[in-house]
Amino acid sequence: MKHYELIIEENQPTCGGRTPIKSRILEVDTDDPVAYVKAAEKNDEVEIGYEKDGSIVIRVQRDDYRYWVKYIFTED
Repeated sequence: MKHYELIIEENQPTCGGRTPIKSRILEVDTDDPVAYVKAAEKNDEVEIGYEKDGSIVIRVQRDDYRYWVKYIFTED
């Protein structure tokens, strides 16, 4: 199983002076980052991309198209 640093960036409403992006950093072990995201984001479509540094970027569009979540997996 591979070990990843996972950054989760979530678009949120900007009411109350909040920043429009909420970020979290996790350490996860998985053999399949896409399956990991699909388990967390049921019924939402995913777009998969890759950064120059080899990171896997998975973007999920939520039911309401104004909101999205981006998962960035960087292997340790």
